[in-house]
Amino acid sequence: MSATRPAVLLVHDLRKSFGAHLVLDGVSLEMRHGETVVVLGGSGEGKSVFLKHVNGLLRPDDGEVTVLGRSVSRLPEEELVELRRRVSYIFQQGALFDSLTVGENVAFPLREHTQVAEAEIAERVGALLERVGLGGTESLAPSELSGGMRKRVALARGLALEPEVILYDEPTAGLDPLTGLAITALIEEVTRTTGATSLVVTHDIAVATRLADRVAFLSKGRFGFTGTVAEAAKQEGPVGQFVRAGGVHA
Repeated sequence: MSATRPAVLLVHDLRKSFGAHLVLDGVSLEMRHGETVVVLGGSGEGKSVFLKHVNGLLRPDDGEVTVLGRSVSRLPEEELVELRRRVSYIFQQGALFDSLTVGENVAFPLREHTQVAEAEIAERVGALLERVGLGGTESLAPSELSGGMRKRVALARGLALEPEVILYDEPTAGLDPLTGLAITALIEEVTRTTGATSLVVTHDIAVATRLADRVAFLSKGRFGFTGTVAEAAKQEGPVGQFVRAGGVHA
């Protein structure tokens, strides 16, 4: 990570509990412009809970989350809506609107947040779908799509407002290996061509190996390790075991 690039995300001592269950116990992370960090960890460790704090879907019990210079944990909802135009969240299952067509799903943020004319919206939607390899699918219903196609549509929608930060929640979950590889390559291409800062939550080591400038390993409510995948593979204990079990060896 280059110290010359501006900080985009600062998480300091983040804590979150649900009832008596402590999920995040003092999580801290810093990301700089254009960096890709992959959050690794086992199921149930709180990776998605962490991600939801970054764009204010969850509020911390304690600690601070700052994104693009704004204190997310303290912003009122109306200001969070504005910030989310710059921070795109790609949900694990795509979160497409089943009552809308593919084209209407991708157009949704443009209609909600801009004054762009319908003709230009249609042109942008077509270009976005072409970009994710789904040109000509505007009239299809989400129910007609495979899991991988739904994730591609969700990514197209997430790119509609040209976000500066993109959050990916388990982008390859539930996909066969070949489709997962295609989605990972698409994310890599998007990161390279947009320059967006990317935070990826996954348990898929292949995703981390392909995408990560750094990985952060979440265990027992804290990041026990941050560094490269190669450095992680050399670690003792759960970090190294996890990475080596995914096929990466020191």
